[in-house]
Amino acid sequence: MVRRLFGAITNKISGLHEAAFWLAGFSILSQILAFLRDRLLAYYFGAGQVLDVYYTAFRIPDFIFVTAGSLVSISVLVPMFSKKAAQGSGGVKSYVNSIFTIFSILIVLSCVLAFVFMPQMVPFLFRGFDTATLTEIIKLSRILLLSPLLLGFSNFFSSIVQYEKRFLLYSLSPLFYNAGIIIGTFLGAGNFGVMAVVFGVVLGALMHLVIQAGYVIWSDNMPKLTNKINLEEVKETVLISFPRALALSVTQIINIVFTTVASFFGVGAVAVFNLALNLQSVPLSIVGASYSLAAFPTLSAHFAENNIKECGRYIGESIRYMIFWTLPLSALFIILRTHVVRVVLGAGAFDWADTKLTAAVMSLFALSFVFQSAQLFLTRAHYALGKTKVPLILGFSGAILTIILAYLFYFDFLAPVIVWLQKFLEIEGVIGAKIIILPIAFSFGTLLTSLGLWFFLDKETKYIAKEGILKTFVSVLLASIVIGLVTFYSLRIFDDIFKLDTLLNVFGHALLSGLVGILAGVLVMYITKNKELQSMINKFY
Repeated sequence: MVRRLFGAITNKISGLHEAAFWLAGFSILSQILAFLRDRLLAYYFGAGQVLDVYYTAFRIPDFIFVTAGSLVSISVLVPMFSKKAAQGSGGVKSYVNSIFTIFSILIVLSCVLAFVFMPQMVPFLFRGFDTATLTEIIKLSRILLLSPLLLGFSNFFSSIVQYEKRFLLYSLSPLFYNAGIIIGTFLGAGNFGVMAVVFGVVLGALMHLVIQAGYVIWSDNMPKLTNKINLEEVKETVLISFPRALALSVTQIINIVFTTVASFFGVGAVAVFNLALNLQSVPLSIVGASYSLAAFPTLSAHFAENNIKECGRYIGESIRYMIFWTLPLSALFIILRTHVVRVVLGAGAFDWADTKLTAAVMSLFALSFVFQSAQLFLTRAHYALGKTKVPLILGFSGAILTIILAYLFYFDFLAPVIVWLQKFLEIEGVIGAKIIILPIAFSFGTLLTSLGLWFFLDKETKYIAKEGILKTFVSVLLASIVIGLVTFYSLRIFDDIFKLDTLLNVFGHALLSGLVGILAGVLVMYITKNKELQSMINKFY
């Protein structure tokens, strides 16, 4: 029984949609655990100073994880594995050992240096907090440095797992990561406060590593530290990964800047922003990440064979399905914003003001669901095709625009528009309401970056990728507008049925209204002969 279960989990999956659906399914499970995690955090601490400290303490460890970990990311190593395998036996093993050795030195050294200089870095970066708060952030940040260490090695092993297309096994790790945080919060938050949550993060990171490392050891693919480092191979990998490291570091720089800006909006602003960011990440994790991960090994293989036509077909198909899923989700998240936040976070110390503010921020993030998913996928597609400069340049351009807009909005640029949005989102007068400038700036930056990535990738694939995309976009956009309108009026109609004073009633009100809206949207797509909907119907019926 155990052997059969292990065999199923480690089974190879080759089809794009099969892999995407499995990855999406596990992403949904992971997001359910993430919802439970955030609900526990909101219940115990509310959107206050404790969570401000907790989320800020992640910024430096996350920066290390993203930058140092980019050397061993899936986007870099999977194409290299394909290339080395094509060169003959023994090439992959030698390459893995060389990269593993260099990465081990890099990640350990980075964490040690960060631990030593944390008291200097934290006050410099996060100036909106007082001295006592900064001291607490330093303490938690030092403990959280274990996270990039453990997750970094786990990412290395995940590249091997992904290369072998063991997508189910790859998808298990995030479940265990969130489970660790939940265990730490549930068992210790009442007595030990946020420190219990931090140790839960470390536990989750350890379990994340064990899942991936276990398979690598079992399959006899465990890398070894070596003094016979192939410097040419290391140089080749660094040249590929360095632009990606810079591109990914841009995201972390944005997070640091946003945290700094939010710290000036008062107690709880950092917590509200991060809770909303986590909620809006659901479509990105389920749709964008799933198709990105599923398509990446195949794109790498096609490019290695110089099959540009198949690359273009895969890219176009993936983008169409991302539009198909994310635009309706945007409509639902915007209309059901308060319900979503109340269901996921509305308990304990998380009050009504926290709910309204978090819902407003989340809905503005939702405007760019399709562009966030597209940016993630198109960036990976560029890497699969060996193009690293374009994502770097466009990533920096988008980040610069995002940061500039955030500071312009902070100093009242387009103030009448911001005030109107506060009224529209029903947060006028709520302390910290100005925090909505951050998701607005973020959405504009994402829009610019994703469109730029698409332009260059479409050109690279000889315009094969764009076939049918405009038709899909128009069809799904029309359906999404209908979904939003029908859901909005359904909420009003069902007001008399549901008394919104319990979690079950709030959930039922949102679920019933959303289902009516979805049915209306499906009808519109059916009438407009949406190709993706027809494909889904044919697949399951």
